[in-house]
Amino acid sequence: MQETIISGTGKRLMPGDVVEVRSAAEIFATLDAHGTRDKLPFMPEMIKFCGKQFRVAAQAFKTCVDDGEMRQFDDTVFLEDVRCDGSSHASCDRGCLVFWKTAWLKRAGTSSNGHGKSARLTETDVARLAIKDGQFFCQSSEILNASKPLPWWEPRQYIWDLKYNRVPASLAAKSFLIAVYDKVAARFRAQSWRAVTGSAMSGNGFKPLNLKPGESVRVKSLDEIRATLDAEGKNQKMLFAPAMADYCGQVMKVRDRVENIVLEATTRQRKIKDTVVLEGAVCDGVCHRLCPRKSLLFWRECWLERVNGS
Repeated sequence: MQETIISGTGKRLMPGDVVEVRSAAEIFATLDAHGTRDKLPFMPEMIKFCGKQFRVAAQAFKTCVDDGEMRQFDDTVFLEDVRCDGSSHASCDRGCLVFWKTAWLKRAGTSSNGHGKSARLTETDVARLAIKDGQFFCQSSEILNASKPLPWWEPRQYIWDLKYNRVPASLAAKSFLIAVYDKVAARFRAQSWRAVTGSAMSGNGFKPLNLKPGESVRVKSLDEIRATLDAEGKNQKMLFAPAMADYCGQVMKVRDRVENIVLEATTRQRKIKDTVVLEGAVCDGVCHRLCPRKSLLFWRECWLERVNGS
C-alpha cells in the first residue's frame, strides 16, 4: 500500500488535518483524457468544492463495494461529509462520500505549486463525460477500475486502521473477528454476523408514507422490521444491513428521498420506490473490516413510522 501523502510535502495526511481543494485548473492538469487520475474520475459535482477548506475524515485506502468485496486505493482520502449530490448524474440520490486524490488537495495556508503542465480538459469536458450515450460515469461506476482487490487476510490494512485512521484497538479487534466469523459462516452456509432475516413474502401490502426531507420518524423495533424481511434479510431486494439494527427505536429526521441511484460498479441507474435516507444514519463499517466510507443507509418506509407533530 502506498502512503497517502500530499504531493511535494512529504507529510502524510491524517484525520483532522485541514486541507484546501485545489483550483479546477490545477486539478484538470492532473487528469487524463478520460477525466481520471489513476482511473478515478474527478466528477462535475466536485468542482463546487474547489478553493474551499475541509478536514480530512479518513484515509480512503480501502472501501467495500455494495457490502461485498473490499477494494484498495492509493493516495486517496475522504473529507468530512463531502458527498456527491448527483446533480450531473441524473439526480442520483446515492449521496456517496467523495474520494479525493491527494494531488487534488493542498494543506490549508500553503501556496499552490502547480503541476508543471497545462490542463487537457475543461469544465465542459468533465461535465460531458458524466453521462454518455445513456451510460453513467462516476466514482461509483468506476470503483473497480480505480482500485484493486484487498483480501481479508492482508495484515497491513489492519495496521493502517490503527496507525493512520486512529481506530481504537478494541474496535479494530472486533471488526477483524467479525471478518473471520463471516468467512467461516460463508463456508458453511450459515448466516453472517448479526444478520437480520425474516420469512415475509415481497410486498406485504404496506402503504407508503411519502416522507419528505425534514420530517421526523421513528425507526421501528427489530421485531417489526423482521416481519417485512424475507429469508435473505431483504424487503423487495433491499437489504436491512446489520448496522441498521443499532438505530431501532431512535427518532431521526429524513435527510432525503432515494428515487434514483447509479448501481455501484456499473454504468446503469436504477429507480427506487418508498425509500429514504436519514440524517446521521451511516454505515459504521464494523461489519465490513472498518470500511471508512460511511455510506448512507437506505431505509424502506415500512421500517419507519412518523412521529406525531412532525
